Amino acid sequence: MSKQEIQLTLRLTPQEIFTIDNFIFESDELASVVEAFCLEKKPDFLYLWGESGVGKTHLNLAIAERLQSHGHPVSYINLQEIRDTADADVLASLVQSHVVCLDDLQAICGDAEWEEALFHCFNRLREKEHKLLICADQNPAQLAIQLPDLRSRLATGLIYQLPSMTDALKQQALISHAQSRGLILPEEVAQYLLRNYSRDMASLMLVLQRLDKASLQAQRRLTIPFVREVIQRG
Repeated sequence: MSKQEIQLTLRLTPQEIFTIDNFIFESDELASVVEAFCLEKKPDFLYLWGESGVGKTHLNLAIAERLQSHGHPVSYINLQEIRDTADADVLASLVQSHVVCLDDLQAICGDAEWEEALFHCFNRLREKEHKLLICADQNPAQLAIQLPDLRSRLATGLIYQLPSMTDALKQQALISHAQSRGLILPEEVAQYLLRNYSRDMASLMLVLQRLDKASLQAQRRLTIPFVREVIQRG
């Protein structure tokens, strides 16, 4: 398959249970905006930004999954990954999708070919009144975008920052993700993970995957002794 023939579709595996229901919204306003976006109401262009670990990819995938479940052609693309495997003109095919969800926008900043390709893709999507979701680690004004026209286009979206998560929210997120996997994660076990394993959500999600598999194999509940045992095994 050539680079131009790469299928740009939503990629979810059983290990990646990212839904809107198990995303912890700190802002009721953002929750309402996301719900409206998924119901095909305004806004048509939503821009989410924040530091690593605040849930940008989770929310991006969750929105894509929700809209895809409604029968809409959806393309989810991680720009860091696609830049390493395809040419910039692959973005031209996105106009076929009713909804386009782009992750890690910062990965193409400063690359003239990719910036121009995204600029033209953006214009075609807006002309067709298709929906666009973009996630990045900074707001449009701070990104190292070199193409002025692209920078101005990015600023036209409804822009929200995803704030850093408190330990209480991380605990809540862990419990919610466990429930999505059919696991019961007691509060004291979630607290144990935060105190003794990591406060980084990406790392916590990986250990939750391990615990899910280990619990299923051993047919054991998630208790602190069992979790400690699984983690120590590495």
